[in-house]
Amino acid sequence: MNGDIPRQFEGKSLDCYKSVTLHSREQAELFYERVKTRLLDVNHWDKIAELPSATFTIKDTAGHTLNRPVQEGDYIKIDIPGPGLPSSKGYDWVQVEQITETIENEDINIILTLRPAPDPTQDLTDTAHFFKRIATSSILLEQKDKNIYLHYAGRNEVINTDNASILDNFRNFMVGLGAKLGASFPQWKALIEGLGDIEKP
Repeated sequence: MNGDIPRQFEGKSLDCYKSVTLHSREQAELFYERVKTRLLDVNHWDKIAELPSATFTIKDTAGHTLNRPVQEGDYIKIDIPGPGLPSSKGYDWVQVEQITETIENEDINIILTLRPAPDPTQDLTDTAHFFKRIATSSILLEQKDKNIYLHYAGRNEVINTDNASILDNFRNFMVGLGAKLGASFPQWKALIEGLGDIEKP
């Protein structure tokens, strides 16, 4: 189930799971498509999670908002609760590294992987995120027979204190420490639960 999730080799990892069993394969196939639509609708992740949480906005390299399903290579601007990153106007940034859908026999899965990135709207090369670039966030959606599986996998979560700005590094240390101590778990758990909510339209 997790063959395409990046390997864990440094720092902290985080995993959240949800599974749903439908009455038939046909229902599971239809539900898979609904969940996939939600997964790629990154601009509305905060509403899907239904918690006071971070907001995610798909952006191009010029910082323009893209109102469409997310695609490989897109940037995502994140506004997390708490102190923002000074050098990137208060926001964290990730880039979409992978969106891969695989069909094997009658099973199907899609994985979305995000990686911390510099702010694309600035000339700075520092990573605009509280984790280093080795970190990844992956969401795997899988349909097997009548079952739907969701898996969030945070990998190689190492606090980013390598930026040129001392203020950036202090902020990243405080926010990253909170995330490593469990502050990010409710955020991702709520998103996974929301994605897999069979009652949602």
